[in-house]
Amino acid sequence: MTDVTRRRIPEIDVVRGFALAGLPLVNLMLTVGENRYPDPDAFSAFVYHDLVYQRFLSIFCFLFGVSFALILRSASGRAERPRLVLARRLVVLLAIGIVQLLVLDGNLQLAVYAVLGLVVLLPLSYLPRHVQLVVGLALLAASMPIVEPDPEHAGNPLKVLAEWSGLLAIGASTVRYGIHADLARRGRQLRTALLVSVTLAVISNLLRLDPANVLGSVLAEIRLLSTSATYVVALLLLLRTRAVTALSAVFAPLGRMALTCFLTQAAAAMVFAALVDVRGWNYAAVTFGCTTAFVVAQAAVCAWWLRRYRYGPVEWLWRCATWLDVVPMRRTDLVR
Repeated sequence: MTDVTRRRIPEIDVVRGFALAGLPLVNLMLTVGENRYPDPDAFSAFVYHDLVYQRFLSIFCFLFGVSFALILRSASGRAERPRLVLARRLVVLLAIGIVQLLVLDGNLQLAVYAVLGLVVLLPLSYLPRHVQLVVGLALLAASMPIVEPDPEHAGNPLKVLAEWSGLLAIGASTVRYGIHADLARRGRQLRTALLVSVTLAVISNLLRLDPANVLGSVLAEIRLLSTSATYVVALLLLLRTRAVTALSAVFAPLGRMALTCFLTQAAAAMVFAALVDVRGWNYAAVTFGCTTAFVVAQAAVCAWWLRRYRYGPVEWLWRCATWLDVVPMRRTDLVR
């Protein structure tokens, strides 16, 4: 099973780790509760709402679609019924998501990913890749005019489901088109994509319309997605520079242990909320300082762990359940 390790795509690990690092910036306040959280100053509010809120979540969602397609491709070469392998993997993820929902922070994210994987991604995987891409784009477009009841808090289930389904389908489509496989040769395309995404992000940030109406909702969605795309494309371009070593050292271990880290973040946020009263604290110190310190510690632990083991503990259990086999865990177990 060393082929799985060899086929890892480092850029995906780094981008996934980057997205994971940004999730606590939002999730900490959701766990602590707004009524117990310090009020932001004007600049912190701008950073949170226009540069952070929902941005990393949309990247994470897109990457789940990418991972789904990669696992399906791997299963197609190893199993007679690859989609049964994927269905089993998603059912296990649903179980993990239910545990998070009931035992940890009440976050529905993993459970929703699992359900959408079963009801959206699996059926779409039978269709031609261009149909899957069109469906993904259509779902994403359909989510844009749906108005949130409270624009500062994503809460319209129909909007969330349409947006996430679209991102999942588009993410899976990128694998079926092979875009992930030759990123090193896509420098010009990446630079063009960065120019487009930055332009859209700037324009949509300058045009401020009421998000409580349809046009304002569309503009807010463009602002969110273009900012997320800017982060991803800029990071991919940075990975073509000397910064690749530092970025990979920080984010790749997080990306490889994303599920373990995600659940650990949820547990840590619960402990933090129970033990620390942050009312009266500086908003930026809590939101950006505490979460950054925790993610840095996570990255260090993940790097240490992966020097000894092939997978994170939850990733290992998930993989064993997916393949109905005990996968070698220690690096010394690898057949050389």
